[in-house]
Amino acid sequence: MEAETFKDHKYKSTSGIHTEKFQKLTYKILYDLYPKYCPKCNVILSKGVKNRPDLVRCGNKNCHHQVSRLSYTPLHHFKLPIWMFGYILEESILQFPKVITSVEISKRLSISYKSARLLKQRLMVFASHQMEVLRKLYYNDLKETFKDVTLPKVEDGKDVKKAIGKKLYRKIPHTDTAVLYSASQRSNQHRKRFRHGGLTASIYQSDSVGGKQVGILISTIATQNGCVFFDSIPDQKANTLGTIIRKTVPYESPLFSDEGYPWLWGIYKKHRAINHTAHSKDNRYKFARNRWSKLSVHNQVAEGNQRLLKSAFSAYSYIKPKFSQLYLNELAFYKSIQVVGMDRLVSAQREGFVRNLPIISKLSHNFEQSTK
Repeated sequence: MEAETFKDHKYKSTSGIHTEKFQKLTYKILYDLYPKYCPKCNVILSKGVKNRPDLVRCGNKNCHHQVSRLSYTPLHHFKLPIWMFGYILEESILQFPKVITSVEISKRLSISYKSARLLKQRLMVFASHQMEVLRKLYYNDLKETFKDVTLPKVEDGKDVKKAIGKKLYRKIPHTDTAVLYSASQRSNQHRKRFRHGGLTASIYQSDSVGGKQVGILISTIATQNGCVFFDSIPDQKANTLGTIIRKTVPYESPLFSDEGYPWLWGIYKKHRAINHTAHSKDNRYKFARNRWSKLSVHNQVAEGNQRLLKSAFSAYSYIKPKFSQLYLNELAFYKSIQVVGMDRLVSAQREGFVRNLPIISKLSHNFEQSTK
Protein backbone atom coordinates (compact mmCIF):
# COMPACT_ATOMS: atom_id res chain seq x y z
CA MET A 1 0.00 0.00 0.00
CA GLU A 2 1.16 3.53 -0.74
CA ALA A 3 2.03 6.02 1.96
CA GLU A 4 -0.84 8.30 0.90
CA THR A 5 -3.31 5.50 1.67
CA PHE A 6 -2.00 5.21 5.23
CA LYS A 7 -2.08 8.97 5.58
CA ASP A 8 -5.82 9.14 4.89
CA HIS A 9 -6.62 6.24 7.22
CA LYS A 10 -8.27 7.21 10.51
CA TYR A 11 -8.18 5.17 13.70
CA LYS A 12 -11.51 4.18 15.22
CA SER A 13 -12.28 2.61 18.57
CA THR A 14 -14.24 -0.19 16.83
CA SER A 15 -12.00 -0.57 13.77
CA GLY A 16 -11.20 -4.21 14.60
CA ILE A 17 -14.88 -5.27 14.90
CA HIS A 18 -16.79 -6.63 11.91
CA THR A 19 -19.87 -4.51 12.56
CA GLU A 20 -21.81 -5.77 9.52
CA LYS A 21 -21.42 -9.37 10.69
CA PHE A 22 -22.76 -8.65 14.18
CA GLN A 23 -25.59 -6.54 12.80
CA LYS A 24 -26.75 -9.52 10.72
CA LEU A 25 -26.32 -11.78 13.75
CA THR A 26 -28.58 -9.55 15.85
CA TYR A 27 -31.25 -9.44 13.16
CA LYS A 28 -31.02 -13.23 12.80
CA ILE A 29 -31.58 -13.68 16.56
CA LEU A 30 -34.56 -11.33 16.49
CA TYR A 31 -36.04 -13.15 13.47
CA ASP A 32 -35.65 -16.60 15.04
CA LEU A 33 -36.48 -15.95 18.69
CA TYR A 34 -38.79 -12.91 18.46
CA PRO A 35 -40.60 -13.37 15.13
CA LYS A 36 -43.07 -10.77 13.92
CA TYR A 37 -46.34 -11.94 12.35
CA CYS A 38 -48.55 -10.23 9.80
CA PRO A 39 -52.06 -9.86 11.32
CA LYS A 40 -53.68 -10.10 7.86
CA CYS A 41 -51.71 -12.90 6.20
CA ASN A 42 -50.71 -14.80 9.40
CA VAL A 43 -47.14 -15.32 8.18
CA ILE A 44 -43.78 -14.37 9.64
CA LEU A 45 -42.56 -10.98 8.43
CA SER A 46 -39.24 -11.57 6.68
CA LYS A 47 -38.75 -8.85 4.05
CA GLY A 48 -36.57 -5.85 4.80
CA VAL A 49 -37.25 -2.20 4.00
CA LYS A 50 -34.66 -0.27 2.00
CA ASN A 51 -32.74 2.32 4.02
CA ARG A 52 -34.68 1.33 7.16
CA PRO A 53 -32.94 -1.79 8.49
CA ASP A 54 -34.88 -1.87 11.76
CA LEU A 55 -38.17 -2.42 9.91
CA VAL A 56 -39.54 -5.69 8.55
CA ARG A 57 -42.51 -6.10 6.22
CA CYS A 58 -44.84 -8.75 4.84
CA GLY A 59 -43.68 -10.68 1.77
CA ASN A 60 -47.13 -10.68 0.18
CA LYS A 61 -47.29 -8.27 -2.74
CA ASN A 62 -50.84 -7.22 -1.87
CA CYS A 63 -49.99 -6.54 1.77
CA HIS A 64 -47.96 -3.55 2.99
CA HIS A 65 -47.84 -4.31 6.72
CA GLN A 66 -44.64 -3.07 8.37
CA VAL A 67 -43.42 -3.29 11.95
CA SER A 68 -40.21 -2.65 13.88
CA ARG A 69 -37.96 -5.64 14.49
CA LEU A 70 -37.06 -4.27 17.93
CA SER A 71 -40.52 -3.55 19.36
CA TYR A 72 -41.58 -5.69 22.35
CA THR A 73 -38.21 -7.49 22.51
CA PRO A 74 -35.23 -6.97 24.84
CA LEU A 75 -34.10 -4.35 22.30
CA HIS A 76 -37.26 -2.27 22.66
CA HIS A 77 -36.30 1.42 22.16
CA PHE A 78 -32.65 0.44 21.64
CA LYS A 79 -30.64 3.58 20.85
CA LEU A 80 -27.13 2.18 20.39
CA PRO A 81 -25.91 0.74 17.07
CA ILE A 82 -27.67 -2.61 16.64
CA TRP A 83 -24.44 -4.59 16.09
CA MET A 84 -23.30 -3.92 19.66
CA PHE A 85 -25.88 -6.33 21.08
CA GLY A 86 -24.74 -9.21 18.85
CA TYR A 87 -21.07 -8.45 19.49
CA ILE A 88 -21.33 -8.45 23.29
CA LEU A 89 -23.57 -11.55 23.22
CA GLU A 90 -21.05 -13.53 21.18
CA GLU A 91 -18.12 -12.30 23.27
CA SER A 92 -19.92 -13.26 26.48
CA ILE A 93 -20.54 -16.81 25.22
CA LEU A 94 -16.96 -17.20 24.00
CA GLN A 95 -15.43 -15.84 27.21
CA PHE A 96 -17.54 -18.01 29.53
CA PRO A 97 -17.01 -18.60 32.47
CA LYS A 98 -15.54 -15.10 32.62
CA VAL A 99 -18.27 -12.46 32.69
CA ILE A 100 -18.15 -9.15 30.85
CA THR A 101 -18.96 -6.28 33.20
CA SER A 102 -20.48 -2.92 32.32
CA VAL A 103 -17.09 -1.24 32.77
CA GLU A 104 -15.50 -3.62 30.27
CA ILE A 105 -18.34 -3.06 27.77
CA SER A 106 -17.89 0.69 28.17
CA LYS A 107 -14.17 0.52 27.43
CA ARG A 108 -14.43 -1.98 24.58
CA LEU A 109 -17.16 -0.14 22.68
CA SER A 110 -16.11 3.40 23.71
CA ILE A 111 -19.55 4.24 25.07
CA SER A 112 -20.59 5.78 28.37
CA TYR A 113 -20.95 3.64 31.46
CA LYS A 114 -24.68 4.36 31.58
CA SER A 115 -25.14 3.07 28.02
CA ALA A 116 -23.01 0.01 28.78
CA ARG A 117 -25.06 -0.74 31.88
CA LEU A 118 -28.31 -0.56 29.91
CA LEU A 119 -26.84 -2.85 27.24
CA LYS A 120 -25.85 -5.30 29.99
CA GLN A 121 -29.41 -5.21 31.33
CA ARG A 122 -30.81 -6.03 27.89
CA LEU A 123 -28.50 -9.04 27.66
CA MET A 124 -29.72 -10.27 31.05
CA VAL A 125 -33.37 -9.87 30.06
CA PHE A 126 -32.69 -11.74 26.81
CA ALA A 127 -30.99 -14.58 28.72
CA SER A 128 -33.90 -14.76 31.20
CA HIS A 129 -36.35 -15.21 28.34
CA GLN A 130 -34.34 -18.09 26.85
CA MET A 131 -33.82 -19.88 30.16
CA GLU A 132 -37.56 -20.51 30.26
CA VAL A 133 -37.26 -22.49 27.02
CA LEU A 134 -34.06 -24.27 28.08
CA ARG A 135 -35.64 -25.37 31.35
CA LYS A 136 -38.55 -27.00 29.52
CA LEU A 137 -36.20 -28.68 27.07
CA TYR A 138 -34.14 -30.00 29.99
CA TYR A 139 -37.28 -31.28 31.72
CA ASN A 140 -38.50 -33.15 28.63
CA ASP A 141 -35.06 -34.65 27.93
CA LEU A 142 -34.83 -36.06 31.46
CA LYS A 143 -38.36 -37.41 31.28
CA GLU A 144 -37.65 -39.22 28.02
CA THR A 145 -34.21 -40.49 29.09
CA PHE A 146 -35.15 -41.98 32.48
CA LYS A 147 -38.76 -43.11 31.94
CA ASP A 148 -37.77 -46.82 31.96
CA VAL A 149 -34.69 -46.59 34.23
CA THR A 150 -34.71 -48.12 37.71
CA LEU A 151 -32.07 -47.46 40.36
CA PRO A 152 -30.95 -50.18 42.80
CA LYS A 153 -32.45 -49.93 46.26
CA VAL A 154 -30.43 -48.14 48.92
CA GLU A 155 -30.45 -51.13 51.26
CA ASP A 156 -28.99 -53.39 48.54
CA GLY A 157 -25.70 -51.47 48.65
CA LYS A 158 -25.14 -51.65 44.88
CA ASP A 159 -23.15 -49.10 42.90
CA VAL A 160 -25.48 -46.81 40.93
CA LYS A 161 -22.98 -46.15 38.14
CA LYS A 162 -22.44 -49.85 37.46
CA ALA A 163 -26.16 -50.58 37.65
CA ILE A 164 -27.34 -48.09 35.00
CA GLY A 165 -24.16 -47.56 32.95
CA LYS A 166 -21.86 -44.58 32.42
CA LYS A 167 -23.92 -42.98 29.63
CA LEU A 168 -27.09 -42.64 31.73
CA TYR A 169 -25.14 -41.91 34.90
CA ARG A 170 -23.66 -38.73 33.38
CA LYS A 171 -27.16 -37.40 32.66
CA ILE A 172 -28.38 -37.57 36.27
CA PRO A 173 -29.14 -34.07 37.66
CA HIS A 174 -27.45 -32.88 40.86
CA THR A 175 -28.75 -30.19 43.20
CA ASP A 176 -27.26 -28.09 46.00
CA THR A 177 -27.44 -24.64 47.59
CA ALA A 178 -24.76 -22.01 48.19
CA VAL A 179 -24.35 -18.43 49.43
CA LEU A 180 -22.95 -15.42 47.57
CA TYR A 181 -22.01 -12.10 49.20
CA SER A 182 -22.78 -13.30 52.72
CA ALA A 183 -23.49 -10.75 55.46
CA SER A 184 -20.46 -10.29 57.69
CA GLN A 185 -20.53 -9.12 61.29
CA ARG A 186 -19.47 -5.71 60.04
CA SER A 187 -22.78 -5.34 58.18
CA ASN A 188 -24.52 -6.33 61.42
CA GLN A 189 -22.61 -3.71 63.45
CA HIS A 190 -20.75 -6.62 65.11
CA ARG A 191 -23.93 -8.18 66.50
CA LYS A 192 -24.49 -11.93 66.62
CA ARG A 193 -26.99 -13.44 64.19
CA PHE A 194 -28.94 -15.65 66.54
CA ARG A 195 -32.39 -15.49 64.90
CA HIS A 196 -31.49 -17.55 61.80
CA GLY A 197 -29.88 -20.94 61.34
CA GLY A 198 -28.02 -22.66 58.51
CA LEU A 199 -27.13 -20.79 55.34
CA THR A 200 -29.81 -18.15 55.90
CA ALA A 201 -27.79 -16.93 58.89
CA SER A 202 -25.22 -15.67 56.38
CA ILE A 203 -27.53 -13.63 54.15
CA TYR A 204 -29.75 -11.75 56.61
CA GLN A 205 -28.77 -8.98 58.97
CA SER A 206 -29.67 -9.19 62.63
CA ASP A 207 -33.21 -8.14 63.46
CA SER A 208 -31.84 -5.41 65.71
CA VAL A 209 -30.33 -3.62 62.68
CA GLY A 210 -33.22 -4.12 60.28
CA GLY A 211 -33.05 -7.83 59.40
CA LYS A 212 -32.97 -7.18 55.65
CA GLN A 213 -31.41 -9.59 53.17
CA VAL A 214 -27.84 -8.67 52.25
CA GLY A 215 -26.39 -11.84 50.75
CA ILE A 216 -27.71 -14.13 48.01
CA LEU A 217 -28.81 -17.72 48.52
CA ILE A 218 -28.84 -19.78 45.32
CA SER A 219 -30.23 -23.17 44.35
CA THR A 220 -28.28 -25.08 41.70
CA ILE A 221 -29.51 -27.86 39.43
CA ALA A 222 -26.89 -29.16 36.99
CA THR A 223 -25.88 -32.14 34.88
CA GLN A 224 -22.35 -33.23 34.08
CA ASN A 225 -21.21 -31.42 30.90
CA GLY A 226 -24.80 -30.25 30.48
CA CYS A 227 -27.23 -27.48 31.36
CA VAL A 228 -27.18 -25.61 34.64
CA PHE A 229 -29.92 -23.64 36.38
CA PHE A 230 -29.30 -21.08 39.12
CA ASP A 231 -32.23 -19.74 41.14
CA SER A 232 -32.12 -17.02 43.78
CA ILE A 233 -34.09 -18.14 46.84
CA PRO A 234 -34.94 -16.53 50.22
CA ASP A 235 -34.66 -19.74 52.29
CA GLN A 236 -34.21 -23.52 52.11
CA LYS A 237 -37.74 -24.56 52.97
CA ALA A 238 -39.47 -27.37 51.08
CA ASN A 239 -42.07 -25.00 49.62
CA THR A 240 -39.29 -22.85 48.14
CA LEU A 241 -36.89 -25.49 46.81
CA GLY A 242 -39.59 -28.00 45.94
CA THR A 243 -41.25 -25.63 43.47
CA ILE A 244 -37.97 -25.07 41.62
CA ILE A 245 -37.04 -28.76 41.53
CA ARG A 246 -40.53 -29.78 40.42
CA LYS A 247 -40.49 -27.52 37.34
CA THR A 248 -36.93 -28.56 36.38
CA VAL A 249 -36.67 -32.29 37.19
CA PRO A 250 -39.50 -34.75 36.35
CA TYR A 251 -40.60 -37.48 38.77
CA GLU A 252 -39.19 -40.16 36.44
CA SER A 253 -35.64 -38.81 36.74
CA PRO A 254 -33.04 -39.73 39.37
CA LEU A 255 -31.77 -36.86 41.51
CA PHE A 256 -28.58 -36.62 43.58
CA SER A 257 -28.19 -34.22 46.51
CA ASP A 258 -26.78 -33.98 50.02
CA GLU A 259 -28.91 -34.67 53.10
CA GLY A 260 -30.36 -31.17 53.11
CA TYR A 261 -33.37 -32.44 51.14
CA PRO A 262 -34.98 -35.09 53.42
CA TRP A 263 -38.47 -34.22 52.19
CA LEU A 264 -37.65 -35.44 48.65
CA TRP A 265 -37.70 -39.11 49.62
CA GLY A 266 -41.46 -39.48 49.41
CA ILE A 267 -41.76 -37.42 46.21
CA TYR A 268 -38.88 -38.50 43.97
CA LYS A 269 -38.57 -42.28 44.18
CA LYS A 270 -35.14 -42.18 42.51
CA HIS A 271 -33.69 -39.54 44.82
CA ARG A 272 -30.36 -40.44 46.42
CA ALA A 273 -28.44 -38.40 49.00
CA ILE A 274 -24.86 -38.37 50.23
CA ASN A 275 -24.10 -37.75 53.92
CA HIS A 276 -21.29 -35.18 54.10
CA THR A 277 -21.03 -35.56 57.88
CA ALA A 278 -20.73 -39.37 57.96
CA HIS A 279 -18.48 -40.42 60.84
CA SER A 280 -15.74 -43.00 60.52
CA LYS A 281 -16.12 -46.41 62.15
CA ASP A 282 -12.45 -46.20 63.04
CA ASN A 283 -11.98 -44.25 66.28
CA ARG A 284 -8.75 -42.78 64.98
CA TYR A 285 -10.66 -40.63 62.48
CA LYS A 286 -13.60 -38.29 62.88
CA PHE A 287 -15.17 -38.44 59.40
CA ALA A 288 -15.60 -41.35 57.01
CA ARG A 289 -13.70 -41.60 53.75
CA ASN A 290 -16.88 -42.00 51.72
CA ARG A 291 -18.62 -38.86 53.00
CA TRP A 292 -18.15 -37.15 49.62
CA SER A 293 -19.10 -40.05 47.34
CA LYS A 294 -20.69 -43.38 48.27
CA LEU A 295 -21.76 -46.02 45.77
CA SER A 296 -21.31 -43.36 43.03
CA VAL A 297 -23.83 -41.05 44.73
CA HIS A 298 -22.57 -37.47 45.14
CA ASN A 299 -23.54 -33.89 44.29
CA GLN A 300 -20.15 -32.69 43.08
CA VAL A 301 -21.53 -31.56 39.70
CA ALA A 302 -23.70 -28.94 41.44
CA GLU A 303 -20.84 -27.98 43.76
CA GLY A 304 -18.47 -27.60 40.81
CA ASN A 305 -20.88 -25.24 39.06
CA GLN A 306 -21.20 -23.23 42.26
CA ARG A 307 -17.42 -22.90 42.38
CA LEU A 308 -17.55 -21.62 38.79
CA LEU A 309 -20.33 -19.20 39.74
CA LYS A 310 -18.37 -17.77 42.66
CA SER A 311 -15.27 -17.30 40.50
CA ALA A 312 -17.29 -15.52 37.80
CA PHE A 313 -19.17 -13.28 40.22
CA SER A 314 -15.93 -12.12 41.81
CA ALA A 315 -15.80 -9.66 38.89
CA TYR A 316 -18.81 -7.88 40.41
CA SER A 317 -18.13 -5.99 43.61
CA TYR A 318 -21.66 -6.60 44.88
CA ILE A 319 -25.13 -7.52 43.58
CA LYS A 320 -28.36 -6.56 45.30
CA PRO A 321 -30.56 -9.59 46.05
CA LYS A 322 -33.52 -8.17 44.11
CA PHE A 323 -31.39 -8.10 40.92
CA SER A 324 -29.64 -11.43 41.53
CA GLN A 325 -31.91 -13.63 39.38
CA LEU A 326 -31.07 -11.67 36.22
CA TYR A 327 -27.34 -12.07 36.81
CA LEU A 328 -27.77 -15.79 37.54
CA ASN A 329 -29.88 -16.33 34.41
CA GLU A 330 -27.25 -14.64 32.28
CA LEU A 331 -24.42 -16.91 33.44
CA ALA A 332 -26.61 -20.05 33.27
CA PHE A 333 -27.64 -19.18 29.71
CA TYR A 334 -24.04 -18.80 28.51
CA LYS A 335 -23.19 -22.28 29.78
CA SER A 336 -26.42 -24.02 28.75
CA ILE A 337 -26.55 -22.61 25.22
CA GLN A 338 -23.16 -24.14 24.45
CA VAL A 339 -24.64 -27.55 25.25
CA VAL A 340 -28.08 -27.18 23.66
CA GLY A 341 -27.16 -24.99 20.67
CA MET A 342 -29.06 -22.11 19.11
CA ASP A 343 -30.63 -24.30 16.41
CA ARG A 344 -32.45 -26.47 18.92
CA LEU A 345 -33.47 -23.43 20.94
CA VAL A 346 -35.06 -21.85 17.87
CA SER A 347 -36.85 -25.04 16.80
CA ALA A 348 -38.20 -25.48 20.35
CA GLN A 349 -39.73 -22.00 20.25
CA ARG A 350 -41.24 -22.65 16.84
CA GLU A 351 -42.70 -25.98 18.00
CA GLY A 352 -44.45 -24.28 20.90
CA PHE A 353 -42.44 -25.34 23.98
CA VAL A 354 -43.28 -21.92 25.37
CA ARG A 355 -45.87 -19.44 24.30
CA ASN A 356 -44.75 -17.09 21.62
CA LEU A 357 -43.33 -13.80 22.77
CA PRO A 358 -43.86 -10.66 22.51
CA ILE A 359 -42.81 -9.75 26.00
CA ILE A 360 -42.63 -6.11 27.03
CA SER A 361 -39.39 -5.60 28.94
CA LYS A 362 -39.37 -2.54 31.19
CA LEU A 363 -35.69 -1.73 31.37
CA SER A 364 -35.86 0.79 34.21
CA HIS A 365 -33.49 1.06 37.14
CA ASN A 366 -35.23 -1.81 38.96
CA PHE A 367 -34.96 -4.35 36.10
CA GLU A 368 -38.70 -5.03 36.05
CA GLN A 369 -40.04 -7.54 33.53
CA SER A 370 -43.72 -7.82 32.71
CA THR A 371 -45.57 -10.04 30.29
CA LYS A 372 -48.20 -8.77 27.97
